[in-house]
Amino acid sequence: MLNSTATSTSNALDIWDKIEILIERDGEKGLYITRVEDIGSGKIVASYPEFVEGNSLLTDNSDVYVQFRRPDAMYRFPAKIVLARGRGGDKVELHQSGKVNRVQRREFVRIDMKLDIKFYRLKIATERDCLQEPNWRESFSKNVSAGGMLMWVGDEVEKGDILMLKIGDYYSINMPRMLSAFCCRTITINDRQFAGVEFIRRERLPEHFTPDELAELPSGIAKYDTQMQNKMVRFVFEQQLKERQKGLI
Repeated sequence: MLNSTATSTSNALDIWDKIEILIERDGEKGLYITRVEDIGSGKIVASYPEFVEGNSLLTDNSDVYVQFRRPDAMYRFPAKIVLARGRGGDKVELHQSGKVNRVQRREFVRIDMKLDIKFYRLKIATERDCLQEPNWRESFSKNVSAGGMLMWVGDEVEKGDILMLKIGDYYSINMPRMLSAFCCRTITINDRQFAGVEFIRRERLPEHFTPDELAELPSGIAKYDTQMQNKMVRFVFEQQLKERQKGLI
C-alpha cells in the first residue's frame, strides 16, 4: 500500500505503469509523460519522455519529480534523471532520491477515453449575465471521469466559461445526451488547447443559472444528478479494471 512513509519505487510501481516527470527550474515548469520499462533498486528505467506542457527543460542529470496516479490520489517522489541512449532506443533512468508521498487526493478516477463531442460557450466568464446563442463546434475528449473531462476546445474557451455539451455514444457510458459544464482550467498539449471541465449536476444548476435562464435551456441538462454520477463512477471503475486486465495501466 502506498503512503507517505513509502521509500522504494519497487513497492509503488509496476512495469508499463504510466508516469509523469515534472521538472521545476528557475520558476519554470515542464511536464512529460512516459512508461516504466524496468525497475531496479532505487532506480527505474523508462521510455524516452514525451513533452506535454510547460517549458522544455529535460536535461541530463537534472533533479525531477516522478508522479503517478492511483484511484485515491496522485503520488510522487524526487529523482535524478539520466539520459540513456543506445541501439535499443533512447531511454531515461530515474534514480530515486527521496520518499514517495501523496500530493493530491482525487475525488473521481479518470480514464483515457476519446468521445465525440459537440459544444458551444453557453456563458462567457466575462459576460455571465446572459446566455450565448448556440454555435456548435466539433470536439473530442482526452480523458473522462464521473466529475468531468479533459476536452479539446481550440483557442476560444477560457477559465470560468460554462459550456453546453452534446455527448456522442452517451448511452453506453451512462451519461445524458446533453449537459452543462464549467471550465476549471485550460492547458496546451502538443500545441492544441484543452479544457478541464466539471460537469454541473442538477443540484448545482442554480449556482450557475437564474430561474429564467434554466427555463430557456434544454430540460435534459438536469438529468445529470447524483444518482447518474454514481452510475458513471461504476462505469469508469469497470473500464479501469478491464484496462488493468489487458495490461494497459
